[in-house]
Amino acid sequence: MISLEQIHSFTLVYQHGSYSAAARAANKERSTIREHVLTLEDTIGVELFKIEGRKAKPTNAAHKLISRATNLSKQAKDFELTAFSLLDAPLGKLFLLHDEQIPTRLLAKAIKAIKCRYSGMSIQCAPSSRENAYRCIENGECHIAIMATENSPRTQARIASKYIGNLPLSGYVHTRSHLAKNESVTLDDLRLETQYELPNTSEGDLGFFRVSNIVEKISNVELTAELLADGGWIALSDSLAARWIKSGDLKPLKLDDATRNYRQGVCLFFGLASDTREEISFALDTINHHASDYLT
Repeated sequence: MISLEQIHSFTLVYQHGSYSAAARAANKERSTIREHVLTLEDTIGVELFKIEGRKAKPTNAAHKLISRATNLSKQAKDFELTAFSLLDAPLGKLFLLHDEQIPTRLLAKAIKAIKCRYSGMSIQCAPSSRENAYRCIENGECHIAIMATENSPRTQARIASKYIGNLPLSGYVHTRSHLAKNESVTLDDLRLETQYELPNTSEGDLGFFRVSNIVEKISNVELTAELLADGGWIALSDSLAARWIKSGDLKPLKLDDATRNYRQGVCLFFGLASDTREEISFALDTINHHASDYLT
């Protein structure tokens, strides 16, 4: 008889590439994970991994089973969390993390609407890196994260997600910059300029469009707008840049055809079965509703 524990251990070894790494992810002994996988192999009569040094290399049989194993692991965890959530008290605090490029007005509208529905709820909202957001969701320290779209075994198996649209982004410079006066700007032009990035931006995030030879992290858009008066550029969501465009400090670059109309997908990430809680389900729906004003 194949057990859910065996399937879950197989999934973790496949995802993490070794028994030791899978054991750390599951907070179990290596011998326990290995025993689950060996028992599963004996039951089905095929080898799932070949051991090469410290690595567990999936066989063709493992490749054929992983999608179903991932789904079963997720559904089992979903059932467990939903069952335990039936006894939960009303949610007193909602923890929301977001990519720094998410428009502040979208966040403000959603927070106000959630507080209007749940007047006694405290909402904690903060910018975050993707890795920190995932860790916080998995550890129960965050309920919802608004991040760039990602489709990976990790998020499929351990974090639920909901696509809510595409966020338009552009390169921005100070209105006094020589780049602002050009008819159009190429990627080669941008490579010679300092590129500023917000502090949590890394590969896969909304504002990650690394082109320049010199990249400098900067704490916020306001400071960046001041520094751009002396040169350089930054990739920003159009909604986030709107305030500084209106004040006359920033303007979008006239990029050539190859880099015009750049958009990034945006998703809501949340814990498995979190959306079965009334407060979190309402928060997800509310953010999705207001996203239509800012995302395409």
